Amino acid sequence: MESIHYRPPTHRNRDLDFVLAFFFCFFVLFEAREYLKEEEILERAEEDVIIDSQPDYSTLINEKDKDDGDGDGNGDVQMIDTRDSIAVNWDHIIQSKANSCELIQEWKVAPLPVVFMALGRTGSSITWSTVAKIMGDADPKKAIEITGRINEESVEFFTGIPHPLVESWPSDYICDLQHNFTSANLGNEGGVDGDGDGDSDYDGGGIVGFQWKPYIKTFHTENASSGFKDMANHRIPVIYQTRNPINRRLSNMRHSGHGGDVPAHCDKGDDECMQEQFKFSQQFEFFVGKELKQWLAQDEKHHKMILDGLVNMNVEYIHVTYEELYENENNCVDGWSKIFRLLGLDDKTLDNLTLEEVQSHFGMAKTSSKTHKDLMSNYDEVKKTLVGTEFYDLLN
Repeated sequence: MESIHYRPPTHRNRDLDFVLAFFFCFFVLFEAREYLKEEEILERAEEDVIIDSQPDYSTLINEKDKDDGDGDGNGDVQMIDTRDSIAVNWDHIIQSKANSCELIQEWKVAPLPVVFMALGRTGSSITWSTVAKIMGDADPKKAIEITGRINEESVEFFTGIPHPLVESWPSDYICDLQHNFTSANLGNEGGVDGDGDGDSDYDGGGIVGFQWKPYIKTFHTENASSGFKDMANHRIPVIYQTRNPINRRLSNMRHSGHGGDVPAHCDKGDDECMQEQFKFSQQFEFFVGKELKQWLAQDEKHHKMILDGLVNMNVEYIHVTYEELYENENNCVDGWSKIFRLLGLDDKTLDNLTLEEVQSHFGMAKTSSKTHKDLMSNYDEVKKTLVGTEFYDLLN
């Protein structure tokens, strides 16, 4: 039998192995760097949000001697005003769960449960208000972004859900909100009487829920997944609204230019607010080249991630865009009909729905109608970047 002799590696082989190892490590580090850069771009896209001045939470934040809508002898403290944001009062939700709060799914017996999913500057506030009014709520409250207005708050929310609620926090939160602050289960005899007329303020319609900003850092966390499962089990539908990412970014840049002196929204008919808005007619330098294309690609990746998540978790949902709701050149009501069909309105009602009727319920005014060319100081360079790409049609 031929003997096998060990041959130690030559210096040449060792040098080759070293070079190969070096290039392998360099490749891994380069790919990691590119991945982190993409994540940073996406997070920056997600953070395109103005933190508005807080709405009136007087119906939600009460001292112990304030409204007792559920008749349990305690103030109905749904939220806690802390820091610069509003935090969920989990102790109150746990107590409501212990009292066997039952979610009501019958419209006009109670406002319908719904979750609104949208990033900032997508038109979520006016859509929520308009839908609530058409569904019968004459004075709808804003859908609170309980899951966090920015990334950091989102992480804080999903890591702070107490153990008794981790499997059911959406339905528990909405159930408590539905019962305590619309008095849906109490009729006109025992409900919240904010105007002092002796009757419950609940008027037999509307929607109830919260806004979920789907940040990538928290979207696939265990508590987020449990929330989706709970929404699917209780048939809590999701209205998922997006907006042309270029428009969303420009909206953020425009309102950031106000320096906080002008609100991000104007109520319909508020001429003073509108005059302040139109004072800011400056153009903005938009980013271009590889950074712009990466940002748009990541935004699209984020959008597909959300759609896949909703489908995989069997959540009832519809996807609508700001453009089909508010920039409809054909006077088409299809986008709004999708929303109301999801919420259970019958075909006869939907057949009679007109865009004029929907627009009559708008509570906020449009603060800009300018084109990208009007708003971008470097429009031609942006256009050159996007020519021949799948994103070119985003320009107007």
